[in-house]
Parts: sequence; structure tokens; C-alpha cells
Amino acid sequence: MKRIMLLMLLATLLAACSKEPVPDRIKGSYNCVARVDTRYQKGGQWRDTSYVSRTNNYVIISKLDDSHVSIQASSKKWGDIEVATAECEDYNYEANVAGLGALTHSGHTYNADVSGTIAYESHALSVSARITNYPNSGGKYILTWYTTID
Repeated sequence: MKRIMLLMLLATLLAACSKEPVPDRIKGSYNCVARVDTRYQKGGQWRDTSYVSRTNNYVIISKLDDSHVSIQASSKKWGDIEVATAECEDYNYEANVAGLGALTHSGHTYNADVSGTIAYESHALSVSARITNYPNSGGKYILTWYTTID
């Protein structure tokens, strides 16, 4: 009985030690849908709106070390996001990523707070960038890339 318990403990320890780092589990290229949530003014009032682009959008996640990744996200319609270093958090079945980056659109660059979630098994992804100083947006300009199940 002691031998079986010892073998089970050893197997558990080996499984825990051999766990793949989060960046290795989420790195890759993802084809996505892109959505922008913003505001516009009509009649002196701010109105919320959303627009969706289903083509020419992707996210690339690259491993930097065992707890950090870089993120590149592109929407042909709404611009490109780059995050040089994003921190990864492991939540057993998915990872959260977060970092400061920049949106480049129409020759202008804006600061962006970027965060997202990537599921390990399905590789479902959602990455959002909030750009608070985007012109004519009333302080609301959120660009989100997400995968869909076809």
C-alpha cells in the first residue's frame, strides 16, 4: 500500500512539474473578428455605437519568457495594436494577458490599455484595447478582437 501511495505522489509531482508555461500554451496566430465600440455626437448628445469587421483581422501572441508575451493585433479597418510586454496569469483552463501598448491608425499613434483571455483547449481568444484619447469618441474607443466558432 505504501508503494502505491508513493507512486501516486510521485506521478502527481511529475505532472505538476511538467506543466507547460502559460506563454507556450497561448502563443500563436489567431484569425479574428474585430469590433469597435465608440461614441459619436448627434444633436449635442453622445450616442454609443458598435461596428464589426469580419475579415482581415488577426492577433499574434509571441512568447518572451515563462510569464510574458508580446501581442500584435491588426484590423485593416481600425488599425494595429502592439504590446511589447504583456503579463500572463494562469487560471487553470485559460490565461489572462494585460499590458500597455499603442494603437496606430491613419498615421497617428494612441496609448492603449490592452487585456484579454485565451482558453487553453479551444484557443478561443478575446483581446481588447481601450484608447481613452481617441479623437471624437467621447473618451470611449474600445477595439476588440475575438475568435468565433464556425
